[in-house]
Amino acid sequence: MTMTPELQNALSRHTQWFGSYKKSGELKKIHVWLSVHQGQIEFLTPGDSYKVQRIRRNPHVISYVGGKNGPAIPGTAQVIATRDELMRVYRAYWKIHPIRMAIIIGLRVWIEILLSKRVVVRIQPDDPNPLAGLTDPAP
Repeated sequence: MTMTPELQNALSRHTQWFGSYKKSGELKKIHVWLSVHQGQIEFLTPGDSYKVQRIRRNPHVISYVGGKNGPAIPGTAQVIATRDELMRVYRAYWKIHPIRMAIIIGLRVWIEILLSKRVVVRIQPDDPNPLAGLTDPAP
C-alpha cells in the first residue's frame, strides 16, 4: 500500500478502527484515536484492556484508518509503558483533539498515566509502509 489521497484524507480524521485477533481467530475492531510518529501508528489505551491482552497473545493487527471500513494497514503491534512515550502521545492528543481533551477525557487520561494504568500501542505497518517518514501531528 502507498500513500493515496484516500489514505491521506482518512489520516486527517486521526481515528481508526483498531483490529486485533481473539483466541478464536475472530478479528475484533475497536474505535480509537490515532497519531502517527515516525511512520508508526500510536494510541493510548488502558493497560488492562482486552486490546492489550490480544496484542500480547498475537501482535498481528490491522488499522482501518478514518473509519470502520477505511484504508486497511496491517502491521505488528507492541505495548509500551514508558512515561516519555505516554506523555508524547498524550501531547499529540491535545494537538489533535483539543476540545475533547479539555472537556471530556484529558484529566482522566493524565491521572491514569501518572498511576501507570495507561499504555501506548504502537503499530509498525507491514512493508511497504505507506506512512514511512510521517509524523502527524508535527512535534
